Amino acid sequence: MEIQALVQSAEPDLTQSGTTDDFDFDFTELNVFATDIPYSALAHLRRYAPVYWNKIRNPATANDGFWIVTRHSDIVEIEKKPLIFSSHFGLTLSEAPPPNAGPPWSMVRDGLTHLDPPDHQNHRQVVLPLFSRRAIAELETKIRAIAVRVLEDACCEPEFDFAAEVALRFPVTVVLGEVLGLPPRDFSRAIYWSDVIVAPYDPNFSRSAAARAVQEIYTYALSLFKSRRQRPEQDIIGILAHTRLADGAEMTEEVFVRYFWSLFTGAFDTTASAISGGMFALLNHPEQYSKLLADPALIPTAIEEFLRWETPTIYFRRTATQDTVIRGQLIKRGERVIMCYAAANRDEEVFSNPDTFDIARKPNDHLAFGYGPHFCLGSNLARAEIRILFEELVRKQVRLKLNGEMRRARSNFQNRIKTMPVKVGSRGADGLSFAHALSVD
Repeated sequence: MEIQALVQSAEPDLTQSGTTDDFDFDFTELNVFATDIPYSALAHLRRYAPVYWNKIRNPATANDGFWIVTRHSDIVEIEKKPLIFSSHFGLTLSEAPPPNAGPPWSMVRDGLTHLDPPDHQNHRQVVLPLFSRRAIAELETKIRAIAVRVLEDACCEPEFDFAAEVALRFPVTVVLGEVLGLPPRDFSRAIYWSDVIVAPYDPNFSRSAAARAVQEIYTYALSLFKSRRQRPEQDIIGILAHTRLADGAEMTEEVFVRYFWSLFTGAFDTTASAISGGMFALLNHPEQYSKLLADPALIPTAIEEFLRWETPTIYFRRTATQDTVIRGQLIKRGERVIMCYAAANRDEEVFSNPDTFDIARKPNDHLAFGYGPHFCLGSNLARAEIRILFEELVRKQVRLKLNGEMRRARSNFQNRIKTMPVKVGSRGADGLSFAHALSVD
């Protein structure tokens, strides 16, 4: 069917949805996201303009606008068509580096998450076995030991920052330390690099900080490759350095740094966001918190609801490689398309009572890990980490309470809680503090 015919066959109100002028919403206004995801605005888009043209008001952002897609079914269809909706031009609103930008930037441009078929599938298969359920299950004992240690350290004081001392520290220790094999002395700068990349417009960072971070990550990746080739280790970085590519060729520096970039940038930040977001939701819904403490069997469904409710990655971008149509709206070649996962995870067509936080929700077909060929490579690891941490919290009947103002990152890309002060409540009728409870079994 011709493009124009597809446009004409659409419902009239949806055909004009992309040119809505009387709705004052700008996805690039980061101050809106500094307090929370603008769910009410996204709900308005889902209902009246599910394929919405967002005009650019910020001159620092490239091009004159982009499309925001907010319906669950539309995003699923986009994810199924990687040759029409390409990842190679960038995953965020910022443009991908040009081909002649030099080695550090080619690491970004040609990383695993930026590849399209058939290259994406070929490169993904190289590392997929390292993140299988079986591979993650073999790490569970170590992950649980880290969870207990992190909780013990945090709860030795009656008040602490859950976001920094638990939600962030735990996946950093697991993924950077146990999985990737980085030394603890490098954790702090790795966290800084991640913060700069995830929220480059955060006022805490200069405009040139992201460029420096890319260069530093590239240099660091090269040093890891050289050291692992000389002294093999049984961590993912060590295994990857000695892995042969899909065509049988030996791993090279150039390809290794691309893998490292993709693994590092998705290593811990989304899991940290899910953990802190999940706890924040429990603190704001005490009846659900009590329900979880009373029934550990609810942990699996609670995890999926954490991921839906506080979607860690707010959006990913694709770029149209040809003129195409979404829900009757013409999308021109070269135009950017934002798949807003946070909006799709509240879609009334998919979720019953989507604005209700329900840890027993079934089914829960959220898109927090994406869909299709680019479905999150580390989803098994992320789910295992979240499950184990909350198993330990529930096992010790921990009840935390907010103890100050929660603060989010100034980002429309990553839904990160940066600060969440809490205090430790009692452990049921016996009144034991959590720190004491951890040492009593």
